[in-house]
Amino acid sequence: MRSPAPFSAILVAAGSSRRMGSDKLWTEFWGRPAWRWALDVLLSHPSLVHVAIVVPVGAGERFRAALPPDDGRCLVVDGGETRADSVIKGLWGLTSAGHDDETLVLVHDAARPAVTPELVDRVVAAAAAEGGARAIVPVVPVVDSLKRVRGGRVVSPVERGEVAAAQTPQAATLGALRAAIEEAHAWGRPITDDAGALAAAGVPVLTVDGEAPNRKLTDPSDLAPMRSILADRIANLDPPGAAAGQRSGVGFDAHRLVDGRPMRLGGITWDDEPRGPLGHSDGDAVLHAIIDAILGAALLGDIGTLFPDGADAWAGADSGDLTRAAVRLLAEHGWRPNGVDVSVAVARPAIARRRDELAQRIGDLLGLEAHAVSIKGTTSDGLGFAGDEGVAAWAVASVERLR
Repeated sequence: MRSPAPFSAILVAAGSSRRMGSDKLWTEFWGRPAWRWALDVLLSHPSLVHVAIVVPVGAGERFRAALPPDDGRCLVVDGGETRADSVIKGLWGLTSAGHDDETLVLVHDAARPAVTPELVDRVVAAAAAEGGARAIVPVVPVVDSLKRVRGGRVVSPVERGEVAAAQTPQAATLGALRAAIEEAHAWGRPITDDAGALAAAGVPVLTVDGEAPNRKLTDPSDLAPMRSILADRIANLDPPGAAAGQRSGVGFDAHRLVDGRPMRLGGITWDDEPRGPLGHSDGDAVLHAIIDAILGAALLGDIGTLFPDGADAWAGADSGDLTRAAVRLLAEHGWRPNGVDVSVAVARPAIARRRDELAQRIGDLLGLEAHAVSIKGTTSDGLGFAGDEGVAAWAVASVERLR
């Protein structure tokens, strides 16, 4: 059950990623950069009032361009030199948005993309329990044997029952958190996290159960397990034969990119791109792959049979019109689409930047809700056809019998 207590949040996304060797927050997991996974979970909570996204100085426009459709809750704020400085900047951002010292604030590290709505609920509910606004930190048990080491030698064991690994989001009131960080700065205390600063300032900090998958991206070895964790959170399409009256199909298309052609992908024109796909129609590889997938699922041939390359009628055609025609053909044979998943390999543009718009557009063309459309972007790291020369798209679609 979702906690009704109103709260705001700070998403700390201003780190340098030194140990990762690349900008970990922009690493794409199944079509979304790491920081968007965490942001989307926060935005899904009905009690969230504002979220201050604290970003590196000068990176504000890049982050704003990748935000979901703005409903006024997202505030992009320049960060500071350290994490604690960035949290302070986020607190001032919330203050400027009208929040006072009694506002309950959750602080979450954007490098933890696997946070769940259930963990957010647990932290908010504990912080707001019994009408109070208490400091909360989620923790997980430490499973390894711990040793106190000095000068390369083991000095003594550490009792595991007395330690725990802290996670985020951590919660406190805006005023308490600001005062704790400012006091730590004044006394020169190191600040590793918000709970540590609060406890050092004499604020009681309570714990709730964290979640093992809510791990932090720190070095390249963390990427593979994180992909596996997040893969389980993607809505999967039913495989062929999984339900009576349903079928699935696969589609693929690729086009070379040339100067002077508009970039068309997913039924959308990307006006800021200098090159576009070469093709008999508008060359929209995403929609062409989807058309092949839905036709294949309904056993109705392929796009080349339905819209031959040599036919004048399809010269320069809008692939959105072709998609609607394919959906009408399905209906004539008693079928309709009920889900689609697309992967796009292209050096640019970044699919994540307009993913929500793409899902809505593709859904409109197929007669689906946007949540039934998954679209993911990737690159081939400069290798092969989709590294720079062209764009390739793969689609899996499911169809069901019309009732």
